[in-house]
Amino acid sequence: MLLRVSLASLLTVASVLGTPDIQHAQSIRGMNPQFKGKYVANERGNFACLDGSGEIPFSRVNDDYCDCADGSDEPGTSACNNGSFYCANVGHVPAIISSNNVNDGVCDPMCCDGSDEWNMTDVVSCPDICEKVGREYRKQAVAAQESAARGVAMREKLVDQAKGIREAKQLELDEKSIRLEKVEKSFKEAEELKDSLEESLKVAKEALDKGREAKKQAIVDVYLPKLNTYRKHLSAELHKLRAHHDALVLLLRSVRNDHNSEFNDPAVSAAIAAYTEYYDAHPYIEDAALEYAEEDDNARRERQLAMDNDGDSQDSVSFEACSPAISIYENERETLIGDIERLWQTLAELRAGYNKNYHDLAVKAAVVGLDEYEAVRDKDLAEIQEAANAIGLEELVQQVQEGVDKHLELENESQAEGNSNVAECTEQDGGCLSGAAHVKELEDKLSDARSAYWDLQSERSTLKNAVSNLRELLSKDLGPDSVYMPVDKECYSLDAGEYTYEVCLLDRATQISNKDGSRQSLGSFTEFGKLSDGALADYSVHKYLQGTKCWNGPNRSLVASFECADEIKVLGVSEPEKCEYHAKMTGPFACVVSEETVSSEQNAENSVDVPAMTDVVEEQKIHDEL
Repeated sequence: MLLRVSLASLLTVASVLGTPDIQHAQSIRGMNPQFKGKYVANERGNFACLDGSGEIPFSRVNDDYCDCADGSDEPGTSACNNGSFYCANVGHVPAIISSNNVNDGVCDPMCCDGSDEWNMTDVVSCPDICEKVGREYRKQAVAAQESAARGVAMREKLVDQAKGIREAKQLELDEKSIRLEKVEKSFKEAEELKDSLEESLKVAKEALDKGREAKKQAIVDVYLPKLNTYRKHLSAELHKLRAHHDALVLLLRSVRNDHNSEFNDPAVSAAIAAYTEYYDAHPYIEDAALEYAEEDDNARRERQLAMDNDGDSQDSVSFEACSPAISIYENERETLIGDIERLWQTLAELRAGYNKNYHDLAVKAAVVGLDEYEAVRDKDLAEIQEAANAIGLEELVQQVQEGVDKHLELENESQAEGNSNVAECTEQDGGCLSGAAHVKELEDKLSDARSAYWDLQSERSTLKNAVSNLRELLSKDLGPDSVYMPVDKECYSLDAGEYTYEVCLLDRATQISNKDGSRQSLGSFTEFGKLSDGALADYSVHKYLQGTKCWNGPNRSLVASFECADEIKVLGVSEPEKCEYHAKMTGPFACVVSEETVSSEQNAENSVDVPAMTDVVEEQKIHDEL
């Protein structure tokens, strides 16, 4: 048997022997008054453990030795690590602390009366400060009740506003829904008219195009053969002119490259200068001329024949191809004639003015070459003229121009010239409109119909969006009595130094860098929190989820928790887990109207119920002011 002797046990024994049970129960240290009826000796003179696990002699209560499994036999000592100690705290609010804190040499802030250190007076002095603490607590309680009352008033104001907003939005929804029905009908009619006019215009244009195509084909049948005859004549002439040009280039090239510079002949220098100026403007000419010179007659004829065949296959098949080809040929012809004249004039001046006393072989060869060139040129020009005469070139050119003008006129025609295939009669003018005029009339009508259709389409889209948004708003969970409706999507922010945190109610949450203004989404509003039973919503907790993904982490999120106050504020933001943010906010949404609230407001200094003996409460969660 263990010998258990202590000051506490001696005091307890003396007390038991000298006083009735009820007096003994009232004097037991650390006992929660709500259990005083349990701390009396039973008919056997024993104490029954509160959990019913057994009983012990009453003399063992508070004997500094733990007998009961629930620690209930040691309410006034630290013997049981699962026991609890009751602080009366007269003048303030009673408190329950863990038995481990009894007589530990530290004044427990929960026990403002110092009763927890009853056996340590020689080690630590714990004065009774409950009157002072109680006054401050009651002062803060009154302030809290006043703040809660303002919050309740603001909540009621929001509820009234929400009622008005809801009624106005419902009226707006009804009006816009009626308007949408009318616009839908008008839109359908406008769409049908537009489609009908588009089809009519398509038919009219097809008919008009058919008539024009017939006229165009008549022009092609008459004039395309003439265009091709003229094109072939130009092609044959160009073969000769290109050869003339290349021959003159080669003569002047040989003078520039091979002349004897020691003779210093002014005529030679002038010829070289004139050619060099021309060459600088056309640096590719010598390569083309050298390629021409390297060809024998057969190769040249084959190349020219291939060019003619390509022209026939590409340019002879249609008016649209042949007419531009003729323009290209004519432009090249005029350019070549000018260039040939320029080069021939340079060589002719050299021939007339060079110093014949100088034995400059290159110059003399060029002069001889010029004579030979002129003989070939005269022969070729005679052949060109003979071919022109054979086709009646002068008249042919006039006919070609006539065909080109007619074809172009038809292409650009904006008014029909009386096509009976598309003649339409109107009641307004009593006459018949030509095909082109009818197309123009349909185009004007279609333009007006499309304008009306697009206007209605725009109004319809705007109304549909408005109706959809109004229905979404009116069906949205905006809290009890729609208390969130007046502040839906309103934003509140807190500058936390490195970042500013912005919470837009029931919409989104954002982290904004105060350094560069970059924004990170902390999520979109997804749901309210849940009460402890998990079935009902906790409207004082907002969850914003699926924000920007963290590097090597989850998507950012934010949970906003509201405390009752009349003003909406972001008080602080923490990050308990990586990229998971918690915002502490205030607002009237967390204020609850109840009889208890009113009673507390009227009686702020009333005492507070004491927790059960087995409920050990964390100090800072009960009285921060201590």
